[in-house]
Amino acid sequence: MALGTWAMGGFMWERDADEKSAKRTVHAALDQGINFIDTAPDYGLGKSEEFIGKALQDASIPRDQLILAGKPGVNWTDDIQLFRDMRPESVEKELDLTLKRLGTDYLDLYQVHWPDHDMPMEELAGVMHDIYNKGKIRAIGVSNFTPQEMEAFQKEAPLHVTQNQYNMLQRGLWEWFDYAKRHQIGGLAWGPMAHGLLAGELTKSMTFSEDDFRASHPLFESGKFEAVLDAVEQLKNFAANRDKTVAQLAMRWVLEQDGVDVALWGAYSPEQLNEVTGVTDWTLSKENLLAIDQILKLHIDDWSSNYLDAYAPAERSQVKA
Repeated sequence: MALGTWAMGGFMWERDADEKSAKRTVHAALDQGINFIDTAPDYGLGKSEEFIGKALQDASIPRDQLILAGKPGVNWTDDIQLFRDMRPESVEKELDLTLKRLGTDYLDLYQVHWPDHDMPMEELAGVMHDIYNKGKIRAIGVSNFTPQEMEAFQKEAPLHVTQNQYNMLQRGLWEWFDYAKRHQIGGLAWGPMAHGLLAGELTKSMTFSEDDFRASHPLFESGKFEAVLDAVEQLKNFAANRDKTVAQLAMRWVLEQDGVDVALWGAYSPEQLNEVTGVTDWTLSKENLLAIDQILKLHIDDWSSNYLDAYAPAERSQVKA
C-alpha cells in the first residue's frame, strides 16, 4: 500500500488544508510501515507536496528507504482552472518545484498525470525520457493512459509503472491493468475506497458543496448514492463476519486483482489510517469475491464505468493559459 495525498491539500475536497494534520498523517503512515508516498503539484496547488516535505524533515526514515512518487502534467490558470500541460519548459519547472517542496533531489517515480493530447506522444514521452536520463527521476510512469497510449509511449521511452483508478464500484479499467501485467509494467490503483463510499463512514443524509468534486460525480447522484450505501451496509456485515471493516475489505479486494501491485490509501488525518494494519494478513477466496459481486448486484446495475471525465482536467487548447 502507498499513501495517497490528494485530499491532504484540501482543494476540491470541501475542506481547508491543515498542515499539522497532514504532517501527523505522514508520520502515522510511516509508523505503520507505509514508505511509499504518492503526490502531485495540483493536490492543494502545491500544499500536499509542501506538507509532505515538512513531515519528512521531522521523520527519522532515511531517504533511500522512501519511495516518493510525483506527477507532472497538470497546470492551472490564474483563476485556478486545471489543464494538461506536458510542454518541456513547464515540466522542468514543475519538477524543480516539486523537488524543492519535498526536500529531495530526486523522485523514485514520476508519472505523467494525464495524457496531453495537444502534443504528439513521441514528444510527451521524450520529455520524460530526458528527465530520466538526467537522473532526477528513477522510474517513469503514466496515469490514466489507455493501453494504446501506453503502447505509443513505449516506442519513445521506457515505462515502468501505470496508475489507474480501480475499486469494487469502478472496474472499467481492468484491461489497462491487464495490459500492464502482460508487458511487465507495475500497476498502481488509485481510488480503491471510491472517494469514501467504501470507507464505511458516509451516510445518506450527507451532502457535498460545490467546492467538493463529489457534488457532481455520477456515483454521488441522488438515487445511485443511496443504492451504493445500501450495498455498503451489506458489505460491512460481510467484512464483520471476518473480523474486518468494510474499508479493509475494499482495499483487500483491489489488491487481489490481477495486475494491481500497489493500492493507494488516501488520507488527510492519522485516524484514517487506523485500519491499515488489517489489510495484509488475509486474502479473499474466489467464493468470497463471488459473494461480494452478488451483494453489489442487488443494489447496483453497472460498475463498468470509471467516469474518468469527472476527474479529467481540460486540454491545454481548451483554456487560456
